[in-house]
Amino acid sequence: MQTPLRLAREEHGAELVEFALAASLLALILFGMLQWMFAMYAYHFTNYAAEQGTRFAMVRGYTWSKDTATNCSTSAPPNFTMTYGCTASSADIQNYVQTLATVGLKSSSVTTNTTNWPGTTPDGATCAQTNSQGCLVKVTVSYSYSFIPFLKISALPISATSEAVIVQ
Repeated sequence: MQTPLRLAREEHGAELVEFALAASLLALILFGMLQWMFAMYAYHFTNYAAEQGTRFAMVRGYTWSKDTATNCSTSAPPNFTMTYGCTASSADIQNYVQTLATVGLKSSSVTTNTTNWPGTTPDGATCAQTNSQGCLVKVTVSYSYSFIPFLKISALPISATSEAVIVQ
């Protein structure tokens, strides 16, 4: 029979305990890096979506179509189809930006600012029609990124703004 003091000095199985601790720490670091990469992916998507939303709005200004009653989109995402001879509205820009969400991003977490036309020119003069040629269009896209979905940790808000001059 071994005494408790002698059992405490023996090192049988110490490598197993050390490996378990090191492997757990490595897995935690790798999981954290993976989550950080997904967050950066969401950040880059948000910037891209803001630029594309601005482009969508700037080429479909007040003078784009003679028929201003025509909506640009015929349905909401994911069945979004777009007609090209139309004047863009805030809802059309929102629907278009949501269709840009790719694998790994929830389109329901993508929102755009609904006040897209500030009604001024780049030099600060007031426009007669808020979305007419020469006026600014400003699109802000926000995405709410959840780091670990199965834990109820608050989401990271990501936002990007893009601004351009309406050409049509």
